Amino acid sequence: MQKEYLILFSILISFIIGLFVYLKERNRQTGSHFLIFAIIITLWSISLYFYNNPILLSAFEWLKITLSLTIVGIFELFCFIIVISNISFKKFKIPLIISFILSATIILALFVSGLMIEEKSYLMMLHPQSAIFFLLLFIYGAFGTAILFERSLKSSGIEHLQAMYILVGFGFFIISITCLNVFIPLLTGSREYLWLGPIFALFLVGSLAFAIIRYYLSETRVILMKLFVGAIGTTLLILPFLIPSFNLKILTTIIFLLFCILGYYLIKITHEESKRREEAERLAREWEKLARAKNQFLLSLQHHLRTPLTPIKGYLERILEGTYGREENPVIKEKLIEIKKLADTLYSLMEGLLDVQGLKVGKRTLNLEDCQIGNLIEGIVEELRPQAEQKSLYLKFERASLPTMKLDKNRIREAIWNLVDNAIKYTNRGGVTITSKIEDEKLKIAISDTGIGMDKEEIDYFLQGKLFERGEMTKKLYGPGRGMGLNLSIEFIKTHGGKIWAESGGRGKGTTFWIGLPIKVE
Repeated sequence: MQKEYLILFSILISFIIGLFVYLKERNRQTGSHFLIFAIIITLWSISLYFYNNPILLSAFEWLKITLSLTIVGIFELFCFIIVISNISFKKFKIPLIISFILSATIILALFVSGLMIEEKSYLMMLHPQSAIFFLLLFIYGAFGTAILFERSLKSSGIEHLQAMYILVGFGFFIISITCLNVFIPLLTGSREYLWLGPIFALFLVGSLAFAIIRYYLSETRVILMKLFVGAIGTTLLILPFLIPSFNLKILTTIIFLLFCILGYYLIKITHEESKRREEAERLAREWEKLARAKNQFLLSLQHHLRTPLTPIKGYLERILEGTYGREENPVIKEKLIEIKKLADTLYSLMEGLLDVQGLKVGKRTLNLEDCQIGNLIEGIVEELRPQAEQKSLYLKFERASLPTMKLDKNRIREAIWNLVDNAIKYTNRGGVTITSKIEDEKLKIAISDTGIGMDKEEIDYFLQGKLFERGEMTKKLYGPGRGMGLNLSIEFIKTHGGKIWAESGGRGKGTTFWIGLPIKVE
């Protein structure tokens, strides 16, 4: 009677798990295929139970039904593996059609031909053509295992662990069923332990379910896995005491020990993954909080800094113009001029921050107008030439024939100005050369210097456009920099549908910054 209760309990739990996962995944193919597989496993377990306790039909007829459900189940399991591995059915269209026809043929042959002959011994005598049955099962199992194994090798994180869960469950089920249906009958000459099939089937269903619901549960997954492993482990622990044969006691004890090892690693992997997921979620929440704080800060600049700074600039301009009387003291006048420059710098910094933030959130748009990019670059060169000559550097623009383009002139000018200004700041010998060309329907502008150069890692880092961050070499060479110019340039070029990238031979070998802009001819 204890056997019957255990079997019925396993059957019921398998169906409940299938229904539970389907409700979680009802809008996805994964949930539908898993429910179908769980129903087939439930029917397979029921037919196996009635094979051992025949009613209505003979044991031989129930065995036919069990074998038929075995074929259907392994076919559906293969379909489930394809779906959960995100592989298109079209890739396996022909093999699936052929295997479906073979499966249907074998199932039909089980009932209408002499494919299987009943014997009184512990095994059923099969005709030679029944090798197709075993070959089909092997093909399904081998291809499914290969897909999961390939996925576990080529993927990482969630997908890797998901493939491993299914592989462990499928592998343990195959080993267990093989022992029940081959090795134990060969050793004992009896089929009395086939009733354990539904219990091992429950382990397979549970492993597949866990591989799916792990997306929805966090710490609960660890608890469920511990309960599941504990339940199966307890069942396997009890088996040696129920089996009279000494050899089978040893075999079931070995299976129990193997399961303990697998269960330990499953729980360990689940726990570690849960911790990593929690840490990732915590970091994501902190990052989101910091991003909101940064946005709020930038938006508050207009009220807290821009508003009072505007009249400060105005008063300084009127004082220097003599509106309130002439300032005769040259030292005071010089300091007032310095204060005015600092106020202009602060205002420019704030305007740049607000401009970038406004473009990102869609509160500001581009003011497109006709622009002759060559003339714009020449103006920048003339403006920055004194700065280059002060450091004994050359600054030259090798002009080419360029079209008139629709651009936001002020933002493009600031983007190019920042890159040229940076090139001059971080160059001590040689100079800066600006070139331009039309290539692949894009305007490409190169700003090359003979300065400190950059490593590949540093280039990748800087092109992320992080505010207020600079490399160690740039800090040593030019301390007052704020690390904003490149960020502004990247954002302004990006809003025009272009991009900025850089090339460098390494430290001390100079750097070339490229600007790529799609041509919008007048």
